[in-house]
Amino acid sequence: MLKGRRWTMTDGSPMAVAMTDRRMLTTIAMAAVLALTVGFFVGGVVGWIVAGGVLVSAGMYVYFRLAGLRDHSAEDLLRGSKDSHSQFPGTTMKKLLFDDFQTSDGDYVVKEVEEEESSIVPSTKTAKPAPMTKEEKPRELDILDFFDLDSDSSIADLEPKSEFHSLLNKVLLVLKDVLFAHTVAFFWVNRDKGHLVVESMASDSSLFIGTRRIPLDGDLVSQVARTGKHQLLGNVNPVSEGELLRYYESPASVSSVVVVPVFFKSGADEIQPVGVLLADSKAADAFGQETLSLLGRFTKLVSALIKSYTDKYDLLLESELLSSIRRMQDRIKSNPSEETILSALADEANRLAGWECLTLTMYSEDNKGWVIQRVVNKPGRPYMTVDHPIDLERSVVGEAIRTNRVQCVADLTDGQTVRFAPDETVALGGSFLCVPISSYNRCYGAMSLESAKAGNYSGSESETIYRLVENAAASLEVLYMNNLVKDYVTVDHVTGCMTRKHFLRKVDEDVLRAEDFGMELSLVSVAVDNLHDHISRYGKDTQEIILNEIAMVIRGQLRPYDALGLQDEGKLGVLLVSTTASDAYLWAESLRKRVAGHVIAIAQRTFSVTVSVGVCGLNEGMRTHDLIAGTAQVLEKAMEKGGNLVRVA
Repeated sequence: MLKGRRWTMTDGSPMAVAMTDRRMLTTIAMAAVLALTVGFFVGGVVGWIVAGGVLVSAGMYVYFRLAGLRDHSAEDLLRGSKDSHSQFPGTTMKKLLFDDFQTSDGDYVVKEVEEEESSIVPSTKTAKPAPMTKEEKPRELDILDFFDLDSDSSIADLEPKSEFHSLLNKVLLVLKDVLFAHTVAFFWVNRDKGHLVVESMASDSSLFIGTRRIPLDGDLVSQVARTGKHQLLGNVNPVSEGELLRYYESPASVSSVVVVPVFFKSGADEIQPVGVLLADSKAADAFGQETLSLLGRFTKLVSALIKSYTDKYDLLLESELLSSIRRMQDRIKSNPSEETILSALADEANRLAGWECLTLTMYSEDNKGWVIQRVVNKPGRPYMTVDHPIDLERSVVGEAIRTNRVQCVADLTDGQTVRFAPDETVALGGSFLCVPISSYNRCYGAMSLESAKAGNYSGSESETIYRLVENAAASLEVLYMNNLVKDYVTVDHVTGCMTRKHFLRKVDEDVLRAEDFGMELSLVSVAVDNLHDHISRYGKDTQEIILNEIAMVIRGQLRPYDALGLQDEGKLGVLLVSTTASDAYLWAESLRKRVAGHVIAIAQRTFSVTVSVGVCGLNEGMRTHDLIAGTAQVLEKAMEKGGNLVRVA
């Protein structure tokens, strides 16, 4: 038996019986020894008989007693089961207390204690639990407790910023439940403007501040935003609560608060807090070091959400920019002109950025300077007008044109910034962005955007507008280069005729020569009847094919010193040297008949066209523009009569 334990036994239990038998056996053994000693000294037959009888009786008692003990199993002996208590019928059940700290030199002391009725506990194996009430029954959980069925479809339709806000709300709700917090909130840190921006919050208080912006000051959240070190208060002083926790409109009886920074690294920028995460409670010392460890894991989760949001936002901007560039290029291809390019640029800028007023500044040959060519004024407030000149030296637009660099004014509230000219009249006062329309080292103009909101053009929006303007400038470059090439090219590559510029120059030279030498000269203008109907029926390339076919017919009737060239869209001009107006009429009538009988084939489809012809002869005192105007006038009369006619001025 191990020492150091007190054993409590019930009289009649296997352990109690074993201890009692031990004492009885000891007594019997001593009696047998005494009987042998007496028989040895008494002697005789009688003494030996008495001693033998005593020994036989003691042996039989010991044998039967041990046999009875073997009937009990070791398990019953160790656990003291109730069944073993009934092995001695009629025995009174008693509770015995045995202390094995006693020394082994003397007899062990076993004390009897009174049995208490209240100490008897019924077995839990047989006791039936009390039935649960309706209020105590646990609620059966379903799939909505573990999964938001509408989350995938709803979030998929959101833009990146709305998606980030939705996911952050879910995170804050979980954090509030885990910390048993009164309020959990997340703030953006804007160091440039010096304030905190409330992005999302979960609160039990109706006193949470209603405005989104909180100035960076000396409050607890601002301290964490500036230093990047967490703050943990276990007991907030009620007197200073209003100054310490400025995200409440009035003191909300907050007793403890914990604030941690949220970091995010973008590129090679210095690692600084981009946000602040806080939790408060009305209970004192509600948060500890384990709370800081838990919040550290949540800040990493928020940082991952920020990265996902910024990546998706950048991809969205790039996708929208590519779509805008594609739409702009499609419009330019259909009608490559300066007006089309500038109009498409203004429309796509409206899709990519927020603004109230837009202007496009270009160089004007008539005004011999830079003027505003286009103005879009959404709010209708007083603003700049078309043809207003630009002050290159003292204005933001002028500086953008001179330096060929983007100019951005984040805040116009001081009223000292000159946007276009010192005499400008502008009713807005937010932010201003001017992007030069330039290609390589040449500036073609500038586009300016103005918003009533300060700081509206910082970051990615400014870069997006710059890329859009850059593509528009490339289109202008191609357009101007084509015009420059046309100035030096004398023959049109489609019809083989002289280009319009060189044909008009040829007409001007021959008019002067005819005046000097007294020569006859006639100008013939040829226009295709119902040209747009043919284009609609056979395709956009029909005009070039028809003009090429008519030019071939005309060349068959020209002399080597006559001239054929492009005059206007869909019109050909023929200059007949040493030819009177009456002779030119006969020549034009022959041409009309030849064209009407000429068969044109397009994609295995054949058709014929008719032409209207206007003829004007050079009279004394006429100039080039008079000759051209006379021909255009009679041509218009021929077309008004239904076409397929020749008219002479």
